[in-house]
Amino acid sequence: MISLKYRSDIDGLRAVAVLGVVIYHAFPWALPGGFTGVDIFFVISGYLISGILYKRHLQGGFSFNEFYARRVRRLFPALITVLVLTMAYGWVILLPDEFAQLGKHVAAGTLFIQNIVFWQESGYFDTAANLKPLLHLWSLAVEEQFYIFFPLLLILLWKRPKIMVPVMGVLLVVSMAGNLWMSLHASNADFFLTPYRAWEFLGGSLLAWWQYDKGHQHSEGEEVPMYREALSWGGVVLMGMGMVWIQKGQPYPGWRALFPVVGTLLLMEGGRRSWVNRKVLSNPALVWVGLISYPLYLFHWPALSFLHIVKGEDPSPMYLWEALGISLLLAAITYHFIERKIRHNKSKYTLPSLVAGFVLMGVLSILAWKAYITPLSNTPIVRKISQATEDKDMLHGLELMKHHSDLYINRCGGSGPQTLYVGDSNMMQYAPRILELLKNNKGNDRGAILITKGGVAPIPKITRNGILEYSDFEKELIACLLVDQRIDRIVFAARWYKLFNRDTPWMLDGGSLSDMKCRDQALDAFGCSIKRFSNMGKKVILVLAIPDGKELDPKGNFQRTFIGIKVGKPFLLAERKYIELNQGAIDKLKTTGYENGAEVINPISFLCNKGVCIREDAEGVPIRFDGTHLRPGYVREHVKYIDSTVSP
Repeated sequence: MISLKYRSDIDGLRAVAVLGVVIYHAFPWALPGGFTGVDIFFVISGYLISGILYKRHLQGGFSFNEFYARRVRRLFPALITVLVLTMAYGWVILLPDEFAQLGKHVAAGTLFIQNIVFWQESGYFDTAANLKPLLHLWSLAVEEQFYIFFPLLLILLWKRPKIMVPVMGVLLVVSMAGNLWMSLHASNADFFLTPYRAWEFLGGSLLAWWQYDKGHQHSEGEEVPMYREALSWGGVVLMGMGMVWIQKGQPYPGWRALFPVVGTLLLMEGGRRSWVNRKVLSNPALVWVGLISYPLYLFHWPALSFLHIVKGEDPSPMYLWEALGISLLLAAITYHFIERKIRHNKSKYTLPSLVAGFVLMGVLSILAWKAYITPLSNTPIVRKISQATEDKDMLHGLELMKHHSDLYINRCGGSGPQTLYVGDSNMMQYAPRILELLKNNKGNDRGAILITKGGVAPIPKITRNGILEYSDFEKELIACLLVDQRIDRIVFAARWYKLFNRDTPWMLDGGSLSDMKCRDQALDAFGCSIKRFSNMGKKVILVLAIPDGKELDPKGNFQRTFIGIKVGKPFLLAERKYIELNQGAIDKLKTTGYENGAEVINPISFLCNKGVCIREDAEGVPIRFDGTHLRPGYVREHVKYIDSTVSP
């Protein structure tokens, strides 16, 4: 075997990976599959670190202490810098509940279990991804978890070279098979958890073994075989297809991850003397970006996340470019003046100091998580509103019958006649009231079954990102009706008008639901469903949408700035304005319900008073936990318009 040499083209490949991720996070429309850069990183990591491990084993001097000391010197300087700056800035501009969550995520970061934490948090009502400044550290956790077990595997197999590669190949196949299965059945776990990502590292590791064993290197001036040029160009095509063709919302990794993974392997096997690797990937500018790729990856997401926290979901492109500029500057400073100096420092105190700093960061983050350290915004009025925003566990107390992705089937109440509730999160929000009524009404043996799927309204044939998301929803609905003859009422509720606004992602037969013709066709299909259930002898109740909007969000009491939070008077949403904005869709929906035999409930008459939509209850507590959902505590005590759905 020969030693693998430094390859500048791999630093260039790192640059391609990080630029793909950064562009996707800032401008997702420009590079829909840019997030596949993370998969490229995983393959490169498997290749490079495995090469180091092979070398140490061959020299007979492998040491766990040395291996993990190298990892600490490589990872901790930039990571500690990012964690400190993120916590410090979060203390200035975050609300108490947001700062506590940030503390939790920093604590997870110091244990390298962020992927597990974010997987557990990936429910429909969890904080939006772009409002979590450290969400991107899930990939670092996956990498470090892999490198806890991989050195142990090599120790077990190194003295059995004949079975070493076959065993690693089997593990790759098992991990890949698990990834394919989970992509269809548990996509969040497939995305975040290490066992379903291990095959990407193992692919890089096996390539390193192949090149280490066969000596696939080329000397300067040596002619490059045509097949290697073909490998490099094939890698470019596959990686490019992944970044352009793969889109958010599709099951991932799954089989789609083969594009970036195989593409990366082909490019690296093409060799550093192939034209693409030599002329493009080894370009000095690209190599420099590759060298700072680690701190750039660490900094870009907190910068963009804080921008979204302050400026909302759609900040202007100018702000996005400024956030990226700040990320690049911080990354360059960190690499040249912190990371390089510390990594190569020979002092015996360097390693203990890094570990001590990391542990201290973990302790401080736990204190923030448990609210012993509170942010600058921690005032009585802010605490009251923050408590309202944390009251969002809609399904607490219900019996969970089935859960898949964002689809939930729950039940409560007695064993008599059953009411079947169907809809999105605007249906879920009524669960606390339904549970309260059935729990306390001893003379009513009625039960309730709730089939809900976050973000998906119960309208047949409409698609989002080309996917018929209501199909599995509808199958469960029909199955319940066939199996349970006690069901005599069906209640539909959803955030209906959101389906038909100009920014809707929903389509019907290739046309947007913002188009009036498509909207009417979709509602006609929904009307047919209502009529079908009515003809089956079921009483159908249609609950229209509640008033919502940024004006009704409890956090509308705050004015966000880049230097802190100001508390001011909230905006008011006039009932007339809300109705005017959504009148066409709401009127058509109401007519659809009446014409097909449904009873219609309109929440607006309950949730607006004297022409203004209600923001707070009699005690001055916000009635919503965000701009689109009523909080469970308010629903449980006050939302009486839903009572008729479970009345005897």
